[in-house]
Amino acid sequence: MPDEFDDHDAAVDDYAAGTHPQLVASLVGELRELLALDLDEPDYALAVAELGMEVDAPAPYSPSGWLALVAERLAAPRADYGPDAGQ
Repeated sequence: MPDEFDDHDAAVDDYAAGTHPQLVASLVGELRELLALDLDEPDYALAVAELGMEVDAPAPYSPSGWLALVAERLAAPRADYGPDAGQ
């Protein structure tokens, strides 16, 4: 991520903009399922590392706080006014 994006927000924005909405919705569901496990923070840190996150959650977020924020951001409706809108 650090080689491709300026920060965590840019990476999430890129994912949301370039990924099919059904895949984004699936990820949101998976994040919510992970958060529902009510793990300790070290276990969430291990989980995101196992899933491929190579950097720590951005300050001031804990791993679970960051996951919750990402799920919330990705679940928000997004406008699509491009040439492929409505497909």
